[in-house]
Amino acid sequence: MTPGAAEDHSKTVRDTLSRNVTVDIAARIGYLITRFFIPPFVLAHMSLEAYGLWSTAFILVSYIGVSTLGVSNVYVKYVAEYAARREYERANTLVSTGVSIMLPVCAAVFAVIYTFWPRVVDWLGVKPALRADAKEVVLIVVAIFLASIALSFFRDVLAGVQNTAAVQAVWVICYLLETGLILLLVGQGRGIRGLAEAFLVRTLLEIVLYGVIALRTLPWLRLSPGRFSKDCLRELFAFGGTVQVLSLLAIALNSIERAIAVPLVGLEAAGLLDIGKKLPGMAASVPSAFASSLMPAASYLKGGLEGKEEEREALRKLYLKGGSYMNLSAAYVCGLLAVIPLPLLDVWLGRRYPGAAFLMVVFCIATQVHLMTGPGTSILKGIGRPQEEFYYALPNVMALLVTVPASRWLLGRWDAVGIGTAVAAATLLSAVFFLRRANRLLRIPGWEYFRRVVVPGVAPYLVGLVVAYPATRLIEGVSRWTGAAYVILTGMVYSALLAVVVDRFVWEKGERLWFHAVIRARLGRLLPARQAA
Repeated sequence: MTPGAAEDHSKTVRDTLSRNVTVDIAARIGYLITRFFIPPFVLAHMSLEAYGLWSTAFILVSYIGVSTLGVSNVYVKYVAEYAARREYERANTLVSTGVSIMLPVCAAVFAVIYTFWPRVVDWLGVKPALRADAKEVVLIVVAIFLASIALSFFRDVLAGVQNTAAVQAVWVICYLLETGLILLLVGQGRGIRGLAEAFLVRTLLEIVLYGVIALRTLPWLRLSPGRFSKDCLRELFAFGGTVQVLSLLAIALNSIERAIAVPLVGLEAAGLLDIGKKLPGMAASVPSAFASSLMPAASYLKGGLEGKEEEREALRKLYLKGGSYMNLSAAYVCGLLAVIPLPLLDVWLGRRYPGAAFLMVVFCIATQVHLMTGPGTSILKGIGRPQEEFYYALPNVMALLVTVPASRWLLGRWDAVGIGTAVAAATLLSAVFFLRRANRLLRIPGWEYFRRVVVPGVAPYLVGLVVAYPATRLIEGVSRWTGAAYVILTGMVYSALLAVVVDRFVWEKGERLWFHAVIRARLGRLLPARQAA
């Protein structure tokens, strides 16, 4: 590859990544808005225990995801590499092999869950009054989840060729439909069954739409059992197996506080932990757009620039820029959530759950630091080093073995707030450990990482402290709708102040000029359109 070709290849990645991240963020913001209104609506129509059952059902579903063998990540990574080299037949062989394995595996997993349901319901700790609903809800969710896993190759191939716009368009259509169905079915008294039915319809529609778009936009896509390959099977187990073990650990760590709380405290504790983590988790969905786009971008760079000096420099820039923007976007939401948690929860839920505000603060901080590991894990995975994520997961497990028992010793009892705080502390310790290793592997000096990635994530918290006291005083003692208006006003003031701080003190000169040019271009397009109208 000539230097000119290498530059063209890197430019393709930059342009595609910029477009994909923009589309992905817009879709995730829409999702965040819909998810914001669902919990208070649902809690107004069912008990905290029933809501805790729904949350726990998805813990079970997440653990079942271990049966996928990491094929989703294999599809995205290798399709991106093969597309960069125009090796479409190899992509077809890989995907055909994965589908041939996953269809029977997913069917077998459902059969096992159905057969051993009495033991599953005992593990979930479901009370007799909820057991009939639990069986229908959990089996529906498990069945459609496994179907989406087996047929995920349509979505993953589109992601591999970096057609994020199509992927996100389908997602937006489907989560909007699900939101409408939740309002309809739960509002009519269907309870958690209504939640399960809405999830069923959404997932079925996703499968169909991804399939139609993939077959229409990728003329080279050809799948058949005859393309099954032992070589591809080894790739699935080698790369995919490593990724899946890591995914299992990630799933366990992401839901560990609820998995611990259910047997030790009860379903209500799981519901309280879910409430405390809900808004920080929603905030994480927006910056996660960077991580989901970084892996195929890194794989594409590896496929086109492997062995070249340009590869190392391109990956270095990708890591620093991705980390900086991802951390800033995470802090933008988490910074505000962390400084006014109680007023936000009062307005959001319309009632107080003791301990929820404190949990939201600790989960905001833990989520922020956890997201800082996203660029490193995604890029290292994209270049074929998924095992590096063990340096995040295993220290997390070891930290939990200390912090969780310590919370019991300090409080004298098992408590949802203590468990949540212990889990957050373990996340902070393990994230710092991993970041040091990722920076060393990608040859990033510690001072440069601190200046370009860590500092941008601190600014929103400092700005949030400026608006925290007046916002809290304004919202105290007012009606819920008045409080909502004050929250919106606070968010606007916070956003304006943060924009000035970031523009003046965070962005470098080149970044500032680029963002100003983009904003002027967007306004230039909007204003003529309004004048014409």
